[in-house]
Order: sequence, then C-alpha cells, then structure tokens
Amino acid sequence: MTYQHFDIRPLDECTPVHPDLTHDQVRALVANHSEKLRQNDTLANVYQSNMKCDWEDYEAQAVRFWCSALMKDQSYSGRPIGKYRGSAKQVCGDDIASWLNLFENAVEECVAETARANTMKCATQVVDCFHMAMIPS
Repeated sequence: MTYQHFDIRPLDECTPVHPDLTHDQVRALVANHSEKLRQNDTLANVYQSNMKCDWEDYEAQAVRFWCSALMKDQSYSGRPIGKYRGSAKQVCGDDIASWLNLFENAVEECVAETARANTMKCATQVVDCFHMAMIPS
C-alpha cells in the first residue's frame, strides 16, 4: 500500500517566505550566523554560560527551526523559547539588536538577493516574538 502526503495548510502557511530561498541557503545562513555568534563575546557568553549551549546541537536545532520558519517545511516541533527565558535577565535590548544585526549580515552573505527582504522580515517577527515572550509577566 502506498500513502500519499497531502498538505491541507493554507498556501501561505506551507510556502517558503520567498520562492528563491532554498534549504541549502538556510543551512548556510545558520552556519554563518552561528559562527558570528561564537565570535561575539557577549552573545557567545549568553549561549555558553546561561543556556549551556553545545554549538553543534544548537546549530542542528537552529537549522530545523529556521527551515520551519522560512521554508515552512515543519522540520521543527516544540517551543524554543524555554531555553531563552532562563537567560532573559542577562539579555538586554542591545544584545537582541546585536543578534539581529549578525543575522542580517549572515542573510546578506548566504541568501539570494531576491529573498533577503522576506527572510529578514520573518526573522524580525520571530525575534520580536521571542523578545516579548522573554519579558516576565
């Protein structure tokens, strides 16, 4: 017996943020951004000290997360904010801006020019949601 997969999600929920964006670009984006994070003393400290980050594990999870967010491929499941909530006291607005700036630099280096604006729009929305969720209620 053969099963066929049907995706019944609305088209905007299963279509990549831009048709020129590829999984290879997302993987390169995550690797590039991860390297930039490791080189930034402040952000690397947040990941290593407060979140007990294993960079290989982080990168593998980040690839699945960003493929889900950008490619809409449902390769990530779960709620990643839990890891970040514990380090909320050590993260300030400048840190979030730095993280996003490094991400934007990685986008410019790894993503097709035509897909950059949509990629950054999605990333900014994700970061805004994370930031809001990190604020204690």
